[in-house]
Amino acid sequence: MMLPHPVRVDAAFGSPIEEVLLGETGVLEGARPYLGAEGVSTEWIINKVPGMLELAMASMGAPAGMNVGLLMLMLSRARLRAQGDPILQVADGLHAQLAETDLSDALPACFFRSPYPIVYIEFARPSGLQINNRMSGLHEVEGVYVGSYRIPAHSDQHQGSGRERHLQLDPTRETRVMELTITGSPVGKGNPLDDASVDISLYIQDEDACLGTLLERHITYYRSAEITAAQPGFEIPDQTEMDLTAEVIRHLAKVLLYLNLPDAEQAPLPERSQLQQRLKGLGPKKAARIKRRMAATYDRIVIGPSVGVSTEQHQADGNPSDSRSVRPHWRRGHFRRIRYGEQRSESRLGWIKPVLVNAAEAFGTVKPKPYLMR
Repeated sequence: MMLPHPVRVDAAFGSPIEEVLLGETGVLEGARPYLGAEGVSTEWIINKVPGMLELAMASMGAPAGMNVGLLMLMLSRARLRAQGDPILQVADGLHAQLAETDLSDALPACFFRSPYPIVYIEFARPSGLQINNRMSGLHEVEGVYVGSYRIPAHSDQHQGSGRERHLQLDPTRETRVMELTITGSPVGKGNPLDDASVDISLYIQDEDACLGTLLERHITYYRSAEITAAQPGFEIPDQTEMDLTAEVIRHLAKVLLYLNLPDAEQAPLPERSQLQQRLKGLGPKKAARIKRRMAATYDRIVIGPSVGVSTEQHQADGNPSDSRSVRPHWRRGHFRRIRYGEQRSESRLGWIKPVLVNAAEAFGTVKPKPYLMR
């Protein structure tokens, strides 16, 4: 079983990773009051908690990821724990549908938001997405920590970073921040901790801004020389690395768009909690076996349709007697903005789902079984 990053690192260390790696430094106690704070960005924690910035500079270029990737991983894991470890797992069926769904650049940034202050979104595997580690090469993307925070108006957090000019930010306005820490799987590498990470933050003030334009503006910013002047030691990702990261963000955007649909399907899968309930009243030997199993289990919410993908049988010219048939193919879906209300002043998100045309020819005549959650 491939475990997602939050579960895998705890299992590998046998204890919370932040306690193991940060406990002896003394900085963790200073950061602890802010880990669960919804109004505090991780950037603020690094810059304002005594000793944290020095630790960040010392960890620059550590193996887990570019720049301060290792520290961001630890803080992201710690912040997820402080919020109760919410993990969303993308179902295989949803992953297949989203892969065949187009992301319109005209969609507004207001739809790119998470329903949680911080959450880990575990992608279906294989994800078809990769990130690069300059020491260990390409890693399959397993998921993303998504943190949602706000920078108040007139804050000094933008000063000296070059963000105001590159991202067209107004320091007199509040900024919504989406902190993304992408994790790459260690499968095929040396050990369970031989992974990869990429961290990138999106700064949003205009909720009506086109999502595609917003992403391109951030990609340009993270490849600019100005960011290295603001953050000494920062390594600029090359074009291939940014292209890989952009693909992950676009896929994540589709997952978040799905979560914002009013009919998004979500099914709790409390595997760890169920095992914990079984511990009650057990003897030492049985309890020990259950505890060993718990190290490789976790609670999550599975998101996506509970049945297979939509299919459609089609014959040429609509004539049932015509022996010619259309080859199996996907009719691509897309997300769209639907305007309604007085003078169409309000809007909501809609999803035209992809359809697999002539599925029977592609997979035979076996009727697909429904996907059941147990």
